[in-house]
Amino acid sequence: MLSTWFGKRELNDVSVVRRFELSEGLGLGAVTGLGYFAAYLSESAYKAYFGLPSLYADISLNAIVLAMSCIVVVGLLFWVFTQHDHLRRTGQYLLPVLLPLSVGLMLGLKLDFRVEQSLLLIVFYLLLFILFMAALFILAVYKQWVSAGALFIVIMMSVSSASGYLVASNQVEYLVVRKGNATYAVVDVYKESLVLMPVDLKKRTVKPEYLFVDHKTEIQSAMQLQKKRIGPLTLEQ
Repeated sequence: MLSTWFGKRELNDVSVVRRFELSEGLGLGAVTGLGYFAAYLSESAYKAYFGLPSLYADISLNAIVLAMSCIVVVGLLFWVFTQHDHLRRTGQYLLPVLLPLSVGLMLGLKLDFRVEQSLLLIVFYLLLFILFMAALFILAVYKQWVSAGALFIVIMMSVSSASGYLVASNQVEYLVVRKGNATYAVVDVYKESLVLMPVDLKKRTVKPEYLFVDHKTEIQSAMQLQKKRIGPLTLEQ
């Protein structure tokens, strides 16, 4: 179907890609803003899994740079594959599959390819993102920039939120510490503080109680943190 649409466009001798000029300042501002937004959504989804409000979403510079880099790479790929006829013919099939698989590969490497979600659910969402990317490619070729931009933001929001949730729900290794009769797991870091939650090692659950321990206090009190494979953890209801 995609090849038929592109073939008709070329037979009519109409330029598929029209000229589109975007100032460098506006482009840099858009990439920076989207990078911040994507990093914030991922961090908020991670914290929401443990019951932490988005108020405590502390975005690191590494997360922002990574999000911006992904946006730039995706933008460059779409620009290259829509500027040349040969690449456009292959890109209509390659990009919609390559990009979702690349995101899945990066998440898989981070999670050691161990996920709690069912394979059927993962395949469903993968196919859904492939359809979204195919639609985005068509809109980019036909220069429907408003629709393409809106769809790109929807895809970015979905991928960012899903990645934060998947990392939280499939994380295995945690730093743990004994305080009195309770065992605490470090689930996150907020500014200069470690975020600890009481953990049940047998049930692999954490209670919705939070202890913020400053890094300096942790050093002064000689609190011993140990890395253990205790996850994935779920929030106790």
